Amino acid sequence: MRPRSNLLLLVALVLLFLPAVKASDSALFSIAPLNNNFTALPGDTVVVPFRLVNLGSEILENVTVYITGPAGDFLYQNTLISGPIPPGGDYNGTLTIKVLNTALGRYKLFLVARHNSTYSQAPVFVNVKRITDYSLGVDCKERYLIGKPVEVKLRITSKSNGILSGSVGYYIIGPSGTVLNRTTVTFVKPGQSWTQRLLLHDLPLGNYEVHLWANFSGVYKETWGTFQVYRRHLEYKVGFRDGEISVFVYNKTGSGVSDIPVTIGNTTLTTGDDGRLSVPVSEPGTYIVTLDLDGKIVRVPVEVKGLRISYEQNKTRLIVEVRDSNGFPVPNVTVKAVGALDRDYSVTNSSGRAVIDLRKTGYGIIILSAENSNYLGASATAKTFQPPTPTPTETNTTPSNSSPTTMPPITTTMVLTKPPKNYGPLPLILILSGILLAGTSYVAFFRPIVQEETIDRYYFVKVRAPKLKGLDSFSFEKRTNALEVRATKGKAKIEDGRVLWEIEHLEPGEEAYLQVLLG
Repeated sequence: MRPRSNLLLLVALVLLFLPAVKASDSALFSIAPLNNNFTALPGDTVVVPFRLVNLGSEILENVTVYITGPAGDFLYQNTLISGPIPPGGDYNGTLTIKVLNTALGRYKLFLVARHNSTYSQAPVFVNVKRITDYSLGVDCKERYLIGKPVEVKLRITSKSNGILSGSVGYYIIGPSGTVLNRTTVTFVKPGQSWTQRLLLHDLPLGNYEVHLWANFSGVYKETWGTFQVYRRHLEYKVGFRDGEISVFVYNKTGSGVSDIPVTIGNTTLTTGDDGRLSVPVSEPGTYIVTLDLDGKIVRVPVEVKGLRISYEQNKTRLIVEVRDSNGFPVPNVTVKAVGALDRDYSVTNSSGRAVIDLRKTGYGIIILSAENSNYLGASATAKTFQPPTPTPTETNTTPSNSSPTTMPPITTTMVLTKPPKNYGPLPLILILSGILLAGTSYVAFFRPIVQEETIDRYYFVKVRAPKLKGLDSFSFEKRTNALEVRATKGKAKIEDGRVLWEIEHLEPGEEAYLQVLLG
């Protein structure tokens, strides 16, 4: 009986000292690493050899073997042992562990074998050592326009599993030497970055180098980047036309260039997508146009001339003379005249003169305007009068008695008279026409005549006194949106949205005019 008792005691001791073994009625097994202590650096792969032993009395099949531990620090492999492993038999294999950017230290992992609900596990230790590694980067464009800010980004990214600490420096070399040189002390945590943004202004033309270096825990690294500051070949056209100063900036291919700063007077604008801009002007004079052509400052004087109008009435014609701001006659100027009846157009000749037909426009107040695309336009108000109608003269001829007069022979002609015609209602028509004429004559001779006319933005009023008596205390009122009023006689004003016109006295048949500029 003693050998049997010793065998049972041995089995009991084996089961007692097997780590984390859960037995079932169908299978008993054990797994153990052949080496359970490893040393590695971040990025290394650790190979773990193991042995799986079948402690049961049945064949062992389909056992899953894997390693488990902290998540995020390692990548673990697993495998399936399909078997069969006979009772008392074993299986040798390997699993791998990928060490990520894991912080230095000693890590406890577990080698696990599982079959259905039964499993066995054993510890595996991995000692992660410190690694000092990092990367440098200089980010910048290849070219920058002169006058534009130059932006450079510096970057240091840690690849270490511990905190990096040490010195960092950067410097920029340009065509005239060192532009910038700085050094600092800093630290970088694992998986993080140190960044620095440089913004440089007013760099001259030329090629530049940006150098970045670092020294962390005795590991020195350096990198660099390059860029160029350049100027484009730009052309420009500046001039005045149609009341505006216009600017066109273009490149060597003739295409417009946008975002070019242009200053005209106290106004600063930038060219549009087509390379153009324009600024309206209202006063003659010399304007200085300043262009910033990629840092090259160009100043262009532009002389803006205005037109001046003078006129003189010659009977039924209005002679209009147009001169520039310096007093020189201007040809090819379109002159427009607007009167109470109609409007008339004319163009100045080489002497700067144009002729307006007053019989077409009507007499009284005439609104004149002069326009030419190369000048600022002008306007004026002309006061004209209808010329008097010439009175025919009679000439009496007295026969002379110095010579005898010979009387012609008298010839008698017989005229046969016709019976009178029947004119029907003609006498009645003549009577009614006489009555109507008498009424009209009464209005013309005893009542004032008021006429109103609107032409474009101008409103005209003409009043004529009766022909047989004068007109006293005349008043006119019109509710309208008026900007300006003028009258040839009397007083005119704008008050509370109304136009008021008062005349103390007009002589018989005298005319007066009111001109209103509408809003």
